[in-house]
Amino acid sequence: MIRVLVVDDHPVLRAGLEAVLRSEPGFVCVGTAGDGHELLAGLRRTRPDVVLLDWRLNGEDGVALCRQLRAEPAPPEVVLYTASADEELFDAAAAAGAHAVVEKGADIDQLFDALRLAVRDRRAAA
Repeated sequence: MIRVLVVDDHPVLRAGLEAVLRSEPGFVCVGTAGDGHELLAGLRRTRPDVVLLDWRLNGEDGVALCRQLRAEPAPPEVVLYTASADEELFDAAAAAGAHAVVEKGADIDQLFDALRLAVRDRRAAA
């Protein structure tokens, strides 16, 4: 079972992602967060395998939060989720330790694949 923590500042999107994850075999949404403070509290409480992290969180930078997450002891993998991505974001996300960047307009299977690959690579490295 892949344990996912969803982080987005839009409550409807968080609820939708949680529902979609719940409907897909092999995934469990262990929690949601709307900002960086809730993210860190949820991380310590839920110990997810992967964090699905919005790039823009009401003035907070998802890339900076990703860097902070990856510095944690036994860090989760991070998949950044964004409304629009460009080469600069892909480069910044990779430098911060994100496993992937997925656009919000992508097919849901692409999101599932990114989450699965992040965890598979993490488990293979362990």
